[in-house]
Amino acid sequence: MDDLFNAESIVIIGVSDAIDNLGKNVVSNLVNLGYKGKIYPVGPRGGEVSGLPIYRSVSELPGTAEVAVVLVPASFVSDVLAQCCDKGTGWAVISSAGFREHGEKGAMLEEEIMKTTKRCGIRIIGPNCVGFANTANALYAPFTNVTAPFRTGKTAIFSQSGGIGNSLCGRLSSSGVGIGKFVSMGNKLDLDEVDYLAYLVDDPETSLIYFYLEDFKRGRLFADLARGCSKPIILHKSNTSAVSSTIAQSHTAALAVDDQVVDSVCRETGILRVNSVIEGINVAKGLSLQPLKGKNLAIMSRSAGHAVAAADACAAFGFHLPPLKREILDDAREMSRADIIRLGNPLDLGDIYMIDSHVSILERILSQPDIDGVVHIHVSQMVMEIELSRALVKKVSALSSQFGKPVALVLEIPFDERVYQHKNSDFPFFQDCAEAVRALAVNLKWQKTVAARRSKHESAMMCSSSSIPADDIRKWFGDIARQKRQPLLHEVLDLLDLAGVPTVPWRMAESLDKLIDASRELDFPLALKAVSPSLLHKSDRGAISLNVPDAESLRDEWYRLQKISGDISGIVAQKMASASRELVVGGKRDPSFGPVVLTGLGGIMVEVMRDVSMRLAPVNADTALEMFEELSGKRILGSFRGMREADLHAAADILVKVSLLMHHFPQIREMDLNPVSLNDGGKGVLALDARVLIEVA
Repeated sequence: MDDLFNAESIVIIGVSDAIDNLGKNVVSNLVNLGYKGKIYPVGPRGGEVSGLPIYRSVSELPGTAEVAVVLVPASFVSDVLAQCCDKGTGWAVISSAGFREHGEKGAMLEEEIMKTTKRCGIRIIGPNCVGFANTANALYAPFTNVTAPFRTGKTAIFSQSGGIGNSLCGRLSSSGVGIGKFVSMGNKLDLDEVDYLAYLVDDPETSLIYFYLEDFKRGRLFADLARGCSKPIILHKSNTSAVSSTIAQSHTAALAVDDQVVDSVCRETGILRVNSVIEGINVAKGLSLQPLKGKNLAIMSRSAGHAVAAADACAAFGFHLPPLKREILDDAREMSRADIIRLGNPLDLGDIYMIDSHVSILERILSQPDIDGVVHIHVSQMVMEIELSRALVKKVSALSSQFGKPVALVLEIPFDERVYQHKNSDFPFFQDCAEAVRALAVNLKWQKTVAARRSKHESAMMCSSSSIPADDIRKWFGDIARQKRQPLLHEVLDLLDLAGVPTVPWRMAESLDKLIDASRELDFPLALKAVSPSLLHKSDRGAISLNVPDAESLRDEWYRLQKISGDISGIVAQKMASASRELVVGGKRDPSFGPVVLTGLGGIMVEVMRDVSMRLAPVNADTALEMFEELSGKRILGSFRGMREADLHAAADILVKVSLLMHHFPQIREMDLNPVSLNDGGKGVLALDARVLIEVA
């Protein structure tokens, strides 16, 4: 992809001198912002634009363009690409719209494009995109007017929405962060988020990666790359509601993804998810500061009220405010004019008028070994302090770099001065105390992610002491697959037994006599469950009998259960297992991320409480235990009201085995073990009920 971003020649196809021509905007951006490569405008009318001749066709070009920007009607794009291929062009940015986001006819045009590009090896961005940019060589090729160069930096912005991508470039350029590369991904017909991330992981000019996505084309591979990425990744994933999904499908043809799965993937891989542009900008600013290596902060503020607000924010995010050294406070007292303010941490600078003194105090605080970072709130509304305030920002930036500690600088200054700082400062600043502290919290979260990755063995996610007999399980699928149906309850219990998942003792009875025989083997009391392909949720239909005490009751329940549905093939009898605590353990196959495993507090309450933890499958025992720790109701799994701590290691083994089933057998669409009973005595777990859905050809 270096050939794309470092191209020394570019052709823009679809250019005219019309006032509303978008191709003309691309040429203007390149010329006016200082691109040094060769620029070839192409349009059927010919003429001139930005002092350059407009060639009437690609075949007329005097040389080969490394990149083509295509802005012609959708029906002509395939022919234009063929001409570019004949000229040896390797990359094309298709900004034209009117493809699958507009329905079946547009999808057919995309198929034509892919046939053309595969034939000649050209790679494409888009279609239906704004364009791309590389600030390092002034390669600005979006079709929107870029009135001034973006602030050069090392943040890469890759956005499925051109509008949001443009907003981010502008906002981050004026936030002291700076932009390196920008791509509007559009419909992702060829290159998608995986291709871009694979490039950015090793790109020396990128230190921070920002994705805005409306869907995932290859979510699992994206997650795998993110897990191994040493650079922070910010993800703004939208298209999470029914309304937004409708808009997204007509906008970029994006399909909705299970948002809970996305949250889980971000948590698991260290991706920093945001839910708005402003939140994303704040996170980017926080990650652009020096790394925060601990929870100890100092607050220094010219305003006591701001200091109090900052202290509250620090407490909310779990930061500590250790005492400042006595000599720092003594020096501050000497600088004080009236010695009327109590000095400590937070440090009130309200009585220290000289701004240079604030810089001196900041330097002393940063040198204190047990201070990991500083929230510096600079309040100045006086015209006479404008130049001093501007100098302060530069000195704060230099001191932060010198000590390798972050300083979250809050500027409470006049509006015109904030505009000045937005335009001129290369150091991120904040307009609110809570915003600044939140940014430091994100910075610390990322540092912890990096540390956790270093301490974790590379193959930990794939290693487990548990295993499943894959060959035997493969045979289990045989008859069911041939009959093209879903497995019934007793067959699912067979599968669990094969996989080594402990189940409560059970028997399948196709007749009353066999049920009576089963009762002698299992002993009363029993649980009886009707077996039928139509009984997905048995409790809703009364297809379960619990605590059946004797043979007479057994006969009565047999006849009652037979009347519930006309397709009952038998009754599963199970030994009653009483427990006060239950889990649900399950799995599903996400269309973007593949096999996912989940757990939560079980029984019917799982559908009400929605207290679940998810991971990509497979997982190992350590990860399974982490999942239990993430549950809001985890306290009930410990020693609770006379019950011993639940056997979570045994429960983790079930979770691991379910994850292995989901991983090794792609024909499993969903698994649901609910409930999994946790013994009150603290030893052992049993799966009491289960459901498996498979792909039926």
